Amino acid sequence: MCDAAIALLAEDGARGLSHLKVDRRAGVPDGTTSFYYRTRSALLHGVADQIVGYDVVAFAEAFKDEPTDGGDAILSMLAGQMMRIRTEPNLSRTRARLELTMLSKRDEDLAAGFQEVLESYRSLAERVVVAIQPDREPPDSPLVAEQAAVLLTFLSGMVFGFANGATEPATGEHIARQIRAVILGVAAENT
Repeated sequence: MCDAAIALLAEDGARGLSHLKVDRRAGVPDGTTSFYYRTRSALLHGVADQIVGYDVVAFAEAFKDEPTDGGDAILSMLAGQMMRIRTEPNLSRTRARLELTMLSKRDEDLAAGFQEVLESYRSLAERVVVAIQPDREPPDSPLVAEQAAVLLTFLSGMVFGFANGATEPATGEHIARQIRAVILGVAAENT
């Protein structure tokens, strides 16, 4: 049912989501979704939990064998993750996540699950920043934090573009170069 709800959120937005539509998309008898998720809020929270679960699994799988040989390998892994956003089922999950993220601004419980994933992304961003420093010396903590924040903003914009059908061609190599440029650009502005 949650996967059906994710598809509906991706296609029609939050306003297009109803228990009955989920039942019909999931191919279950009418009333099944409302039995498990009594309210619309409960359904949205169930969907958010499902998406967070997918994010955690994808994150763990992608970085389970994190390279220790420097920044290029981790940049490639991150760029590969970004490229996967353009393919199903990741594209629908991304669109649904964006819908739920907007709703979470008015719902603290909904926001809590997404906060956990955001902290994982922030941790990854900091590791990427440290890994690609040209002199292999870790920069000071405030600079790493700023570089990570700017990187996350850049990646968020790219995710938003992909979710909304951005047509510019992008390859993993192209994205990796952009990520490197963003990180090093922030460092250059601080010297």
